[in-house]
Amino acid sequence: MKPIKTWILIADSNRAHMVENTGPGHGLRQLPDIGWSAPQQAGHKDDSGRSFNSVGSMRHKMEPNQRTGEHGEAFARAMFADLVRLKQRGGFDRLILCAPPAMLGHLRKQLPDQLKSDVTAEVAKDLTQIALARLPAHFSDVLAI
Repeated sequence: MKPIKTWILIADSNRAHMVENTGPGHGLRQLPDIGWSAPQQAGHKDDSGRSFNSVGSMRHKMEPNQRTGEHGEAFARAMFADLVRLKQRGGFDRLILCAPPAMLGHLRKQLPDQLKSDVTAEVAKDLTQIALARLPAHFSDVLAI
């Protein structure tokens, strides 16, 4: 019997990687050739702007405008374009999406029709910095590892 390959997309707004499970008792393994890094946002500067107080000469630091919504959606589109090609080549049978809530929203919005039936679960957590050995505990509710 052919094992069911479940891929888990672990993403945040700047990077993503993929881990695989091939069935109960097989644990998770990193897929080293599958990963993404979001391009630097256009027009983003490290320095924040300054504004003058309406009365007096005080100046205040302003928050940078990062336009994270557009950035997150573009990043999600790029990842899904690759995943559609990998799915067509027989890369995986099921897909689990794992990202912080805001990025998970971008992933849901950009999820192509070709992959909708493959998504079996969503985990609203930022696990991009978690070591591979500690990941199974975070997926015990959605996958038999």
